[in-house]
Amino acid sequence: MAGRGITNMLESIPIIGRLLLAENGGVTFWEAIPILQSGIIASVMVALLAGYLGIYVILKRIVFVSAALSQISSLGIAFFFLGSALLGSGVASAGSLHSEEGGLISGPLLSSLLFGCVTAAVLAVQVGEKKLTRESILGIGYALPGGLVFLILDKLAAETHDIENILFGNVIFVPQRHLWLLAMTLVAVFTIHFLFYKRFVYVSFDPETAQASGSNVVRLNQLLFITLAFTISVSIAAIGTLPVFSFLVIPAASALMLTNRLKMAFLLSMFFGVFSAAIGFYLSFLYSLPTGPAMLGTAGFFLIPGALKRGLGR
Repeated sequence: MAGRGITNMLESIPIIGRLLLAENGGVTFWEAIPILQSGIIASVMVALLAGYLGIYVILKRIVFVSAALSQISSLGIAFFFLGSALLGSGVASAGSLHSEEGGLISGPLLSSLLFGCVTAAVLAVQVGEKKLTRESILGIGYALPGGLVFLILDKLAAETHDIENILFGNVIFVPQRHLWLLAMTLVAVFTIHFLFYKRFVYVSFDPETAQASGSNVVRLNQLLFITLAFTISVSIAAIGTLPVFSFLVIPAASALMLTNRLKMAFLLSMFFGVFSAAIGFYLSFLYSLPTGPAMLGTAGFFLIPGALKRGLGR
């Protein structure tokens, strides 16, 4: 009776009620929310973080760095599975990404964080080097880890499903401990960026003047890159590489095509990311689509207003 009462109440709400009562296989989205809520919450938190950091990724022209960090973080998870398989299946199952067992940081995630953060600290220095071009870093940091992940995937039949979800994103359930870790990451990253906002902007867009004024450009870049790497590693373990990389690039690009004001760009990018996560997850339920590509496709629609503005401006 209570369920029927809620249904009647939702039916009385013109648009929202219709969306919530949309069915797939005889189950409404409203009824599926208790099952899907952990995945929705994780995707929204990742989109919020990635939407903010994506502005730096686009404006600093370090899309290649985020691509490399995404692949290397995935490689860290894959290497953990490989090591677990070599040591025995018991270790592998104990380190499962979506298991509720274990501590706050699982073995695969710890491996991903190690790979990602060390790489970020190195890349923060190397991007300023003249001998090692950005194109060469992109080629090495993206192609090589990606190839190694697929080689490991080919050899580990038991963990194939886990690794495919890491690569492409098809998450429905995220363990409670990982939601807490995402929440703590969100608070930590936004706190660091609140405290260092002016210095991050300074070294990002006028590094020569920042260096001349006494700012430690390398250390600030390393801190910025490490917050990016930590976010990527934690996010990939929750929702997969493809949606994380998409949230880092597409919402920020959409926002920057619409406004030249930096603070407004941050806000728009976060809004586009969160909206893409929520609507993409809804569409994945309604049409039985993998969640990662559904969120990516939804984010792509936000490129249209900016493209139209640019076209009309010309």
